[in-house]
Formats: sequence, structure tokens, C-alpha cells
Amino acid sequence: MDFLVIFGFHFLIMGALVMLVSGIVLFLFQKIHFGFIVLVSMLGGYLYAAIFEVPGLVPFAIVFNSIFSLLAVFLVQITLYAGRKADRMDDNHEYI
Repeated sequence: MDFLVIFGFHFLIMGALVMLVSGIVLFLFQKIHFGFIVLVSMLGGYLYAAIFEVPGLVPFAIVFNSIFSLLAVFLVQITLYAGRKADRMDDNHEYI
């Protein structure tokens, strides 16, 4: 039970950091392909499991990081799209 509590807390923090870092990197460097960001996040999950010497958590850590990284990528992309769309509508004076 202690194992689940400790690693649950670790994964909560790791998920928050993955989303934060992935979102900031993609927002600041929009030319980077999202696949690269997701792969780096997956590598971070692998390294996390390797550092704590828990080989059974490797698949979970990789999938967990990739899902949270993809979620951050989606949120940043939809925000950038909405900003571009708003600018385009403002330039054309189109209002719904």
C-alpha cells in the first residue's frame, strides 16, 4: 500500500511537470514537431522508472507521460488556433 501512495504522488507531480514543460516548449518553439516533444516525454518516463529502479513501472511511466504530453500539445495547439482565428476574424471585421 505504501508503494502505491508514494508512486501515486510521484506520478502526480511527474504528470504536472510533463504537461507544464511540454506546453511551454511547444508554445515558445512552435516549429518543433509535437512528435519530438512526446518522444522526449516518453524518454523522461523511462528514465524516471530507471532512476527509482522499478522496471515494472516502465510501460506505465512511458504511456502516462505520452498521454499527458499529448494533452498539453492539444491544449497549446487549440489555443494557438483560436488566437489565429480571432485575429483573422478581427482583421476582416467578421463577427458571429
